[in-house]
Amino acid sequence: MDRIYYLIAFESTHAAMTTEAFFKEKAVKAKLIPLPSAVSSGCGFALKFKPEEKEQAEPFFVDPLFEGSAFYKITKKQGETQVEAWMF
Repeated sequence: MDRIYYLIAFESTHAAMTTEAFFKEKAVKAKLIPLPSAVSSGCGFALKFKPEEKEQAEPFFVDPLFEGSAFYKITKKQGETQVEAWMF
């Protein structure tokens, strides 16, 4: 069974922490995690959220808070990790 989730990589730790608080305020379930080694961009932190949160999160991505962020779709399948740049 495939496991899919989404990541937002940030240019700064401040942006990552601010976005985590922003999502909590908007009731979007997301978790701040260390940037996985499969993704090589950003400050070292990423915000992870599940596909069922994607629709609720997407309208906020036009906010200037997300400027400079990178978006990824991660698929884990039979022990392998696939990373796709994701455009909302």
